[in-house]
Amino acid sequence: MSRQIFEVTLNSSIFSMHLRLVVSMAVYFYLHIVYGNGVLAQQTNRKDTVQVTVDDHKMSMYVAGTGKYTVVLEAGGSSNHRCYRTIDTSLAKITRVVSYDRPGYLKSEICNKSRDAITIAKELKEALATGGYPPPYILVGWSMGGSFAKVFCGLYPADVAGLVLIDPCPEDFYTRMQKEHPELMKEDSIYMQEILTSTGRPGEREEMKAFDTSMHQAKLSDAAHATPTTLLIASYGKIPGDGEKDPNNPMNLMWVEELKKWASKRPNLQYSLLNSGHHIAKEHPALVIKAITDMIEQLK
Repeated sequence: MSRQIFEVTLNSSIFSMHLRLVVSMAVYFYLHIVYGNGVLAQQTNRKDTVQVTVDDHKMSMYVAGTGKYTVVLEAGGSSNHRCYRTIDTSLAKITRVVSYDRPGYLKSEICNKSRDAITIAKELKEALATGGYPPPYILVGWSMGGSFAKVFCGLYPADVAGLVLIDPCPEDFYTRMQKEHPELMKEDSIYMQEILTSTGRPGEREEMKAFDTSMHQAKLSDAAHATPTTLLIASYGKIPGDGEKDPNNPMNLMWVEELKKWASKRPNLQYSLLNSGHHIAKEHPALVIKAITDMIEQLK
């Protein structure tokens, strides 16, 4: 083989190697961008179960996403973290989301402490710190969980950037209902008695024992913070049976009146009255997601 032919052949081989290398790198980066980002997104949105020990009892937390703000989802009375399964995955695409189970619910162990709102808020604070999820927080509370969230804001105002309340319990509602419409409270009294005598629902039972105390604590907490607040009010769904979807049923009407009255006294609060039942996150998840994402945008 002549030197000229050898050099041409060698240069062709080198060119071919370079071409294969360039193509291989292009394919690699394409696959990394297309598939790698997808895997990364899946890992970011994946919900991890984290167990932390608080006051010698284990609590289960469910964590997904990353971001400046940690959205903390507080379940309602008689409810666990699953009440937010319609919204948590979507929220994890934009920030960190933490839901959890209070003692006595699902895999969170029973504890001997009183289940009043202050105790629950302090346990949540310790659980977040132990798990490695620092503030700033956006607290989200549904129903009785709204009272727990408000107390958390009152105890730790510097840690909470925003508060989203989903049809929370009005603290004066039950006292007023018992006074003005005692006949409508009979079924509620039967339900409460069933819970208080239950042996299979320890978390719910102990929280109901401290219900009046928690409502009082939530009311007092208002003076301790001025957290930017979004309030979503459901127009019906507070009474079982035929009158459940009637906004003019006295129980539905009074619930809305009490929340509006409370809202009028709060600084930095905006509210929406929705054509929905009590479990807004289940019936209209997009509205709840928007309320939380709007809060995040507002805080930026």
